[in-house]
Parts: sequence; C-alpha cells; structure tokens
Amino acid sequence: MTGTANKLVRKQGKLWGFVATFGAWLQALDYTSFDYTQDRIDLLERKVAALTEELRASRASSPRDSAP
Repeated sequence: MTGTANKLVRKQGKLWGFVATFGAWLQALDYTSFDYTQDRIDLLERKVAALTEELRASRASSPRDSAP
C-alpha cells in the first residue's frame, strides 16, 4: 500500500516540477520595453568601453612628437 502512495507522490512531484518549469519558461518570454531599453543601454556601454580601449591602444602605439 505504501508503495502505491509513494508512486503517486512521485508522479505529483513530476507534474508540479513540470508546472514550475513551464511557469519559468513563460516568465522568460515576458520581455518588457524596460528590459529592451536596458539591454540596448548595456550594449552601447560595452561598445563605448571597447572603442575607448581601442583608442587608448592606438594612442599608445603611435609615435609621439617630442618637445624641442
């Protein structure tokens, strides 16, 4: 008798696990305009950082004029 009760609990656990996974998946699909704006800002900040580093590297490798 306890064996069948344990099987029912495991099946219910699988069902609730699926429901929780499905709910998390639905939340991941919820992409608001704020999320979009934040992602764009993050992308622009990374590009500015990369360009700043590229400029710093090009200035370091270019020959400098020495003062007379």
